[in-house]
Amino acid sequence: MNILDRIIGAVAPRAALSRVRARTALKVLMNYDAATPGRRGSSWKPNATDADSAAWGKRNRIAFVGRDMVRNTPLAARVQTVVANNVVGDGILPKVVMGTGRVTFARGKASSMKLTGTAKSLSDAMARHLGTTDIDAEGRNTLSGLQRLAINTVVDSGEVLIRRRPRLASDGLALPFQLQVMEPDYLDVMRDGWLDNGNRVRDGIEYDQIGRRVAYWMFKEHPGATYRTLSLNLTSARVPASEVIHVYRQDRPGQNRGVSWFANIAMALQDLSDHQDAQLLRQKIAACFAAFRVPAEDEDDNADPSDLSETIAPGRIQNLGPGEDIKFAEPPGVQGYDEFKRSVLRDIASGIGLTYEALSGDLSNVNFSSARIGRLEMDRAVSSWQWQMLIPQMMDPIARWVMDAFDTVNGTTTRRAMSIAWVPPHRMLVDPEGEINMSRNKVRAGFTSRSEIIRGFGEDPDEVMAEIMQDNADADLNEMVFDSDARRVSLSGVVQSVTPEIQSEPKEDANAKNAAE
Repeated sequence: MNILDRIIGAVAPRAALSRVRARTALKVLMNYDAATPGRRGSSWKPNATDADSAAWGKRNRIAFVGRDMVRNTPLAARVQTVVANNVVGDGILPKVVMGTGRVTFARGKASSMKLTGTAKSLSDAMARHLGTTDIDAEGRNTLSGLQRLAINTVVDSGEVLIRRRPRLASDGLALPFQLQVMEPDYLDVMRDGWLDNGNRVRDGIEYDQIGRRVAYWMFKEHPGATYRTLSLNLTSARVPASEVIHVYRQDRPGQNRGVSWFANIAMALQDLSDHQDAQLLRQKIAACFAAFRVPAEDEDDNADPSDLSETIAPGRIQNLGPGEDIKFAEPPGVQGYDEFKRSVLRDIASGIGLTYEALSGDLSNVNFSSARIGRLEMDRAVSSWQWQMLIPQMMDPIARWVMDAFDTVNGTTTRRAMSIAWVPPHRMLVDPEGEINMSRNKVRAGFTSRSEIIRGFGEDPDEVMAEIMQDNADADLNEMVFDSDARRVSLSGVVQSVTPEIQSEPKEDANAKNAAE
């Protein structure tokens, strides 16, 4: 304590103690460079807001910027395409499995078995409904198309809403409901405050007294539709949360809405696009000036120049007047531009979670090892977007809607006996031969199952097994032997002299029979 603290302490001990505590805390804080104010940290914007308050009033603008960039900036459209191609691809496919465990439901690791009875009926209904445009309220997409539409919206707008639209049995659908994918603009963000029932509405989402989502306040039409510009009748209605799916990437605890994935790369994308446009314009202007005519020193300013054609052709001979000269233009070079662009693209790719090669399509400086390592890291990001966002937030609720609709139509209770698992699209192999050999060795060593390997390639183990059995039966019927038939040809390509038969008798009965003989 200094002299001033001692004087204050004699009069007001509590105030003096507060001064000492504050000074001590400040000394501790100043030990961190990032906490030191000054010129080097002048560009930081530290604040104590929660996740939603940090984006309040700015979320929509960032989404509008993201959509504009997708429309007009090729690299932004590439970001969206690469994310959708890897997360959704040809579609995250449903599969009926027996059992109701959470692990089985989320990861699709149930044991393979042939579907019969109610499970077969459910699988057929899903094929007729989810695999056709019947699932789309607008009649344009299958479920795979809606998945792609949803992830595209999550990337540019930060979030997407999916609403269940109940339908009548007379509509002729295999399952009496459809899905409507909606942009977050449908949320009435002006709805904010406490309700008479004690619930709280924030950003158009209604929460009960313990923080659970109970409803969404949504416009009946998109507020940005051109046919609504002259209409003032834009009102929102309360939609129960059980009828709405809200998909977004949660980056902070307590975050209730998403932010466009372009938020941290928008400036870099726009600066690179502007720089590229400036370089192109520079070269176009330079190319317009092919040559310059230098007049004679004694030429009258009003005299007509010699006939210098505006077209330069190969082998052309141009006659010049006395004292005239021609100097050809030297267009400016673009030294260092490629390296600068690659550097910016690497920052953009890392900011979104992709590899530079996937974003740019540039494979000129890539070898197998670097491509594989980069792809492994990107695969982890893609897997997290699938299993931590799209599948639990979108696909699992759709599965519950499917089973509810099926039970309503058939009077069954499917959740007690079965569930729906999801099979993501297979990832492309960087080294097909090496990775397939590794997968085979893992199965032979007992580290995993064939079904798990097959699921990793985005295929249904039951369907693959059925196709193999059919192929083997056809080959046996026609007395044909293929190298792919492990029953008849060894891994080294040697034809087996005797095809091992599956023992149909129990081991004990077979031993007793042999002893009797």
